[in-house]
Amino acid sequence: LDKKGFYIVLLLCIAVVAGTAVYVTSRRSLNTKPEYESENPLEYDADDIAVEDAATNTADKLTDLDPDDMLVSRPDEMDTDIGSPASVTKDGDTGSTKKDTGPNENTSPDKGDPKKQEPESGKQSFIMPVSGEISLEYAMDRLVYSKTLEQWRVHPGIDIAADRGTPVKAVADGFISDVRNDKFYGITVVIDHGDGLKTLYRNLASDETVAVNQNVKQGEIIGSIGNTAMDESSEQPHLHFEVLENDKNADPTAYLPKK
Repeated sequence: LDKKGFYIVLLLCIAVVAGTAVYVTSRRSLNTKPEYESENPLEYDADDIAVEDAATNTADKLTDLDPDDMLVSRPDEMDTDIGSPASVTKDGDTGSTKKDTGPNENTSPDKGDPKKQEPESGKQSFIMPVSGEISLEYAMDRLVYSKTLEQWRVHPGIDIAADRGTPVKAVADGFISDVRNDKFYGITVVIDHGDGLKTLYRNLASDETVAVNQNVKQGEIIGSIGNTAMDESSEQPHLHFEVLENDKNADPTAYLPKK
C-alpha cells in the first residue's frame, strides 16, 4: 500500500509539472510578438519621410499628365522671330525688351539746297576757276617735263589753259588770306575756305583786284590770267591752280566738277 501510494503521488507530481509546463509554454507563445513588431521599432528621420512623400506626390502628378504635354518642342518648331542682339533694346524703366524698327521710312533725309549739296566724297563742292582744258596735270608722285626750265620736276597743281585777261573766279566761299608776288609762280591769291582747306590762284595779271582779309563768295572775280609765273613763262597762257589740305598739296581735280 505504501509503494502504491508513493507511485500515485509521483505520477500526480509529474502530471502537475507537465501541465504547468504546457500552460507556461502556451502563455509564452501567445504573448510573443512577431519580429517586425519588436518592442524597439526603428526610428525614421523626419527629412527622409518628407523626401519620400515629395517623391510620391511628384510621381502621382506625372501619372496625371497628358503624354503630349510632356513633349519638348524641336528647335525647328520653336518661334525663331526673336531678333538679333543689335535689334533688341532694353527698356530701362520697365525692364521689358522691344525691337528696334530702325529709321522711320516716312522720314526723308535733309537733302538741302541741291546747288550747294556736298559731293559724295565729303569734299566741298567747287566750281571751275576759269573755263578751259587742263594743259598740265597735278603730279606730286611723279615727274613732268617743264618747257621753261627744260627739266623734269613735280607739279603741285594743275594748269588750266585760257587766254590772258580771262577773269578768274573764287571756287567757293572764303576769305583772302594772302596776296603776294611769288618769284616762281608770279602774282598769287590765296583763299581760306575753313577746315584747313585753301586754294591758290597763280600767274595772275595783278595783285590789286582783292585785298587780304576780304570775304569772297563762290564765283566772285578775284583777278585775271596774266604771264607773271617765271617758272612757267614758256607755257601757253594759263591759270596755275592749287589746293592745300592742312597746308599740304592735294589733287585739285578731286574737288573740281567732273566734265
